[in-house]
Order: sequence, then C-alpha cells, then structure tokens
Amino acid sequence: MPVRGVRRPRHDMRMGVPAEPMPSSMLWSEHEDWTLKAPERGLLDAIAAGELDEHLVAIADAVLARRELLHTVDSATAIASLCVGDTVMFNRRVRPRYLEHEFAVVTDLDAHWVTVRLARPVGRFRDGTLRCPPLALRKLERAATG
Repeated sequence: MPVRGVRRPRHDMRMGVPAEPMPSSMLWSEHEDWTLKAPERGLLDAIAAGELDEHLVAIADAVLARRELLHTVDSATAIASLCVGDTVMFNRRVRPRYLEHEFAVVTDLDAHWVTVRLARPVGRFRDGTLRCPPLALRKLERAATG
C-alpha cells in the first residue's frame, strides 16, 4: 500500500505556498464574494482595511443586537409551530448532546420553553420530563393512518 504525504498535492512542495492563485478576498470564499452586493462588499472591505476601527464596538453591538433579534424571532416561530401532544425529536442544538435524535412528546408550552416527555428515560433525565428551548426540537409529521 503506497504511503501518502501529509501535504495536499496542490501545494508546491519546495516553497510551501499554494500553487493556485489566491482568492480575491481572504475573508470569504470566492462564491460568497460573487453573491455580495457592492455596499456589503464595501463595508466588509472597509472593516478589514481598518478604516472603521474607531467604530468597531458600535458595529459589534449592532451585529449582536441583530443576531439576538433573529434568535428571538426564530424561537417564537418554533414555539408557534408546536402544540401540546406533538411528537418531536431533539436536533443538533440540544445540550446535553446525548439527547440528539431522541423522541419526545410536547406536554407544555410557555413563552420561552417547551416541556417534553421523553419516549424513554435517557441519561440524567430518568423521570423522562424536561424543559428545553424550542430551537432544540424538530416537529415530526404525524404518520398517515389508513
């Protein structure tokens, strides 16, 4: 069986530099560069060039506030899609991770949390009941009964 080297074949073995040209931006992929509109590209280039250094805290605060708003909207949408009695499955966002792919039934809903009863006891949840954020769940469609 042949032994493979640790370097990828597209790198120049003598110089340790990529053999292909560098992308136009090192901050995002070439595909993302094509999808950016001129104002977005200009803002990102200005940040990367240090032209907005005195405003970085304000920019970071605005980005954080926007991400929190989007999270709140996503959570509210997820809660609105659930009803008591729905069958759900934990997704990759759940913590602890061993709950991922476990089935449960919704037993209660409030403004921020979903209470579920696990289909089987798992880990520290021996009684089978737990509260979790709505974005940690995926609603399962009811099987068609004939």
